[in-house]
Amino acid sequence: MRLRAELEQVFLKRAAGGVEAQLVLERESGARERSTMTLAAVELAVASRLLGRALARQIDVSGVGRCRVRVARAQDLVDDVGLRDELRSAFAAERRRLERAA
Repeated sequence: MRLRAELEQVFLKRAAGGVEAQLVLERESGARERSTMTLAAVELAVASRLLGRALARQIDVSGVGRCRVRVARAQDLVDDVGLRDELRSAFAAERRRLERAA
């Protein structure tokens, strides 16, 4: 059984065929795990919502409450509070939907 994890950071960037999300998850043990997902979206806000719903369906992801969402703008990485809020909202809504369905 895998230890539960909390999403710590996500880096979003536009890529061929969608938006690439590079995730940093922190396990209960303190270990950090990195993974990449490609989201079928053109807009970053839509990608953020898709990511939130996908993470909510993963049984080992306990939450996204402390996460930072960062986006490449010009040549810098910038925190995007709006995208973070989209991700958190979609995660919470999907978890509620899954609990009702169970």
